[in-house]
Amino acid sequence: MTTKARRLTLLLGMLGLITLVLFALFPGRHNPLALLRVVDATGKPIAGAIIRPDGLRTKPGPYSSGWYSWQPRGMGVPNDPVTTDADGYARLPYPKYVFERIETGTICLSVEHPDFVTDRPERLVNFAPPARAPWQVWIDYIWGRVRHKALVVRPDPIVLKQGGALRLKVHSTSLQEGPLFAQIGGVYEADNRFWIHPAPNELVTRRLRPGPAKVRAVQVNTNGLAWFSSVTNVSVAAGQTTEIEIELTPGVTVRGQLDNTAARPIRNGRVIANISPEDDKLQNNPPIWHAWSGIREDGTFEFGSLPEGRLEIVALCDGYVSTNGPGTVSSFHYPQIHIIATNDLNVTVGMERTCCLAVSVTDQQGKPLKGAQVTTWPNIRYGEWSATILGGDNYNTADFMRDSEKGNSLRNWWQNRPASFAATSDITGVALLMNLPKEAKEFSVTHSNFALPAIADGSGQKRRQARMILHSGQTNRVTVELEPIGQSQIAHY
Repeated sequence: MTTKARRLTLLLGMLGLITLVLFALFPGRHNPLALLRVVDATGKPIAGAIIRPDGLRTKPGPYSSGWYSWQPRGMGVPNDPVTTDADGYARLPYPKYVFERIETGTICLSVEHPDFVTDRPERLVNFAPPARAPWQVWIDYIWGRVRHKALVVRPDPIVLKQGGALRLKVHSTSLQEGPLFAQIGGVYEADNRFWIHPAPNELVTRRLRPGPAKVRAVQVNTNGLAWFSSVTNVSVAAGQTTEIEIELTPGVTVRGQLDNTAARPIRNGRVIANISPEDDKLQNNPPIWHAWSGIREDGTFEFGSLPEGRLEIVALCDGYVSTNGPGTVSSFHYPQIHIIATNDLNVTVGMERTCCLAVSVTDQQGKPLKGAQVTTWPNIRYGEWSATILGGDNYNTADFMRDSEKGNSLRNWWQNRPASFAATSDITGVALLMNLPKEAKEFSVTHSNFALPAIADGSGQKRRQARMILHSGQTNRVTVELEPIGQSQIAHY
């Protein structure tokens, strides 16, 4: 290579690096775009794969360990699915910021295709250091690009695996009139393409992840009652078929009542049941059955058909919540525990008074602020593993199974949760939150022009949340002072 050519190459390389740094430092107002590619195990592109955005993680630093919900309205970027083209590529716009000035580094996805195992990958999409990062961080980053000869870095391709096949047969003597379904532990996206129905008593899938799995067959008869098989352990290999035969037995009826602590008539009552195999832990991903029911004015309720196993039950109504079951973390509310065997079960749910929280919201001059949204998020924790908003998971597994036949998915159930644990401040600046469990510890305040001051939490992060201590049967009072939005934005550096 001539001296002139070397100089030209060096100049172009320097210009590329300068452009890279300028783009990272001043990316503009537009949200970035991730170029994603889906391939099979041999590297062949997969066309028609559906990529669904699930969540976000931040760039490296104090916030990088957390998972953040992708909120289209607040972030200004839709989380609509995209489909790969003939070369396996799909372009997915994503939010520049996870919140405030905390930049997105990783996007969390689910990827589906009818010929492959569904995957839930995460991909690093923004490799540059955060804004205002020290120069040493930038130098290390640029040198790493030069050393690896990678001025342009793209996310690693998403590799989908070939699945194993499972053929599930139900003995004709136990077969009911009605649709046949199956649950596989850890598989939550079983859409209408996951199972094939070659015969009334058979289910077949070719999309099962190779290795061990826990399977249960379910049939919902014409009366709407579910019949269940036992949970069966299977092991499948890629490209091979495993066959099992099972029998169905009718589900158990669980009836119950709230104890006399809850004054009658009961208003706006709901009771939620989560059932897992008695000898298994939730972190092992066994098949889970979930159901909910309204509570009558006299405090009674009924579940028509539940499987055997460990029953976790929680109840909530105006003024009362079920007492805590066994648990280790004080900030969670826990369900009460019962064992469902082969016979019908009657339970009494212990209840206690809930709390009220009156939050007075002011500006920095002490003037009351109207229209501030005050929200808290008490969580119910199942099996010392999974958690969600208390009383918000009022869904039925059986409904999701029926919806899956229509092509619907369970992924958006949480978007239909009933509104609760929130209130808006009135002209006096007071927001009154009702029906809180005493385990609730924090709340947030949002307003069109104001925000809670950001406070360090001791882990290197800052949060715009306020603390409270609640006492049952009382109206607990807290005053918060807001600052103008943008006065002190949260950033990496």
